Amino acid sequence: MTYSSAERETIGLCICLEAIGDMANHALLTLCDVSEYPGEAEVRFHTHIHRDLFLIRLLDFVKEKGDKSLTGIPGSCISVLKAACETKHFDVNGCVTELQKAVEALEAWLQHKKEISLWLPTLDTEAKLLVSRFEFLSISGNHSKHNLARLTGVSRDVAKILNDHGHPVSQEQIPLALDDFREHLSENYFIYYGTWLSELLNNIRWGLQSYLWPTFVRSYTLVSSDTGQYRYEYPENIQADVPKQWFWRLMNNVRAQPYIKQFKGARYLKTESSIEMDW
Repeated sequence: MTYSSAERETIGLCICLEAIGDMANHALLTLCDVSEYPGEAEVRFHTHIHRDLFLIRLLDFVKEKGDKSLTGIPGSCISVLKAACETKHFDVNGCVTELQKAVEALEAWLQHKKEISLWLPTLDTEAKLLVSRFEFLSISGNHSKHNLARLTGVSRDVAKILNDHGHPVSQEQIPLALDDFREHLSENYFIYYGTWLSELLNNIRWGLQSYLWPTFVRSYTLVSSDTGQYRYEYPENIQADVPKQWFWRLMNNVRAQPYIKQFKGARYLKTESSIEMDW
């Protein structure tokens, strides 16, 4: 089925919005206000299982390619959102701006590089590595998701990173050392940066809310205050039956509001983790 650009954007936005809801929610994490800095907060995952699920879903959000036949974009949710900021079929008086800035901020965070120092006892190696945060997320997210037999790709990537930084290690040894990486990354690095990442994702969710709110207000009609029955008027550029169902679902997500309030991550969780410190 061939859908219009607006219909593709509708489908993509709904998928991305719900994907963020699967990460930025109270079932996975707790938001703790910082009394010393009003408006700032810490994010704490309920358990290591919740933390791992957050990393798995985040990696899926920023890396895994979706079906082009569904969204029109052969890329991840980040790619879908960037495309929506270009097509911006629901933009009213620049309401897409907040979403665009939030998407750019997450991308910039992921591409940032800062040297980290890792003691890898399994390999008897003290490694200093300068790679992007995205590459660390790829290691941690995949390690949390798969068993060791499914981690040949991650092992290959880790071996290349180590070799590129002057630590020649055979790929066969890497699966034995992945627990060392988990201890440093999942249990240190991403615990520290979990607050900042949650803020960045939550900002995208609120950016979606700002972008879509004028359309919701224009489309929503309360049919009966007694029963709570309501309906949506479809935009002229959404005509096909399936995209109409996606539009209804998208508007219901807007109507429900984001799960987590807007917040700023605590300033002391935006400097450097312990493995980045120059001791």
